[in-house]
Amino acid sequence: MHLAKKGCPVTVLEGSAQPAAGASGKSWAWLNANHKQPAHYRDLNLLSMKLWGQYPDLAAFPGSLILSDHRTGDKAYPSSPLTPQQLKQEEPKLSNAACQGGARLYKPEGYAYPESTVRFFLQQAEQNGASVLYEHPVQSLETGKSSFHITGVVTPGKTLHADIVVLAAALGIPELTKPLGLSVPLTAKPRTVTVITKPLEPILKRIVVNDTIFIVQRRDGDVMISLFAGDDRPDEATEAVSKQVIQAAAVLVPELAEAQPQQVTAGLMPYPVDAHPIVGFTKEWPNLYVAVMHSGATLAPLMGELVSEEIANKQEQDLLAPYRLQRDFADLSHTY
Repeated sequence: MHLAKKGCPVTVLEGSAQPAAGASGKSWAWLNANHKQPAHYRDLNLLSMKLWGQYPDLAAFPGSLILSDHRTGDKAYPSSPLTPQQLKQEEPKLSNAACQGGARLYKPEGYAYPESTVRFFLQQAEQNGASVLYEHPVQSLETGKSSFHITGVVTPGKTLHADIVVLAAALGIPELTKPLGLSVPLTAKPRTVTVITKPLEPILKRIVVNDTIFIVQRRDGDVMISLFAGDDRPDEATEAVSKQVIQAAAVLVPELAEAQPQQVTAGLMPYPVDAHPIVGFTKEWPNLYVAVMHSGATLAPLMGELVSEEIANKQEQDLLAPYRLQRDFADLSHTY
């Protein structure tokens, strides 16, 4: 969107027949800077969270309750501990078992509507002159014969000429960069299963999170439930799986036991090995720009602005300096 607004000729290639069919559409889009360290990464997330205020139809900020969270608070990121009794007062529909360990309340946090967000930004790009081509999976990158320069993008039907290529293909990036001799150190978070229920009467005010589950009742009444711990989740998004997810949520919120699913998805999320974004032009291929991160929903508004400045105006952004592909990925102390 930002590149198109700056007057750049932009072509977006989407492998599926509709937007948000990959990792973005399977995200629970939790907008937070929760224990994201070091400080430069926390602050990057906080700055982007503020920018979400420009899109009130796409996001909401009810705050998050992390159950049994006894970590030390961060002065730069307001939070407050709740006793079991205070937690029950805050969210009366939580089970007594869910309240036993108390919680920590993070008021600045929120959620976005991932599919609506992707559609909105693509529509904005098209309105500013961009072309969005669906069912155009990228098979490989075409290179110059005598220089380290990407000349085109190869799809099943044709090769499209490119002056600059931006790879934002999540877990598909390493496969595309490997033939270039370029390693992008990505792994995947364990498989995520997400259920969206049919709309319900108000049950929860806040986002509710523990070590295994994420629950939020969105403003139209539907409830998004995501299981996100362990490697033994089912590979398929089936009706039986959706019932398992709902029953897991009902342990914390008993009134969800009879909820009816209207959508279920399963998928893997990209995760740079040191937990931080990988963003910028590559040293080896100067017209190849890589953009991949785990906190894509939180960082989307800010990244769009910063990346477009680097590409359109050739102005390196200081905020992105810690996140280049050329960094040392050996420090894993901040993974989460």
